[in-house]
Amino acid sequence: MVFTLLAAALYLNRPIFLYQGLVLTVGVLGRGMAHNLFGAGYFTGGDWKGDYLMVSSAAAILLASLFFSFRLRGRFSLPQDASPWTKRLAVIASRPEQVVFFVPIILITFMLALKMKSGMVTVSCGVEGVLIFLLALAVKERSFRLTGLGVLLLCVGKVLALDFWGLQTRDRWITLISLGAALMFVSFLYTRYRDTIRQYL
Repeated sequence: MVFTLLAAALYLNRPIFLYQGLVLTVGVLGRGMAHNLFGAGYFTGGDWKGDYLMVSSAAAILLASLFFSFRLRGRFSLPQDASPWTKRLAVIASRPEQVVFFVPIILITFMLALKMKSGMVTVSCGVEGVLIFLLALAVKERSFRLTGLGVLLLCVGKVLALDFWGLQTRDRWITLISLGAALMFVSFLYTRYRDTIRQYL
């Protein structure tokens, strides 16, 4: 629905579809966190593990919706007689790519933290941080780039505070090598695309 509504907002030039898409995007976050990741089923009271395929699919569709979100950025002007509620929503709607990006990233991060074994959480989140950074370079969005770097820094903090002391030797070395490789790769990208990054600081 979010993908369809954002496409309709772009091609039919109707802001109401954009507002509906953003509200549904926030709803995806709420349902994904409350039901798919942490909640129980509607009709079952047993031990529930979470529907990770659904969360992954929803996150992928939302990230695909960025195609429309970037084209909708600042597209609609606000009427003079708009209500205070509409004005608040319009501020968010002027940068729809932020909502459409951060909701799936939050879902994916929590999903990795819950699904992966304790020794592989840092590795998987490190891979996520690198992929976010690559996406940021592709779309030239500063907030995305800072998010990718933030995820990587959280991984470094987790390694120093928890992983290095609590993991088995094999998992400890896998985590350190993977995270080191990810940091070196990001450093290489920073050096390689330094001029491009400076243009959208």
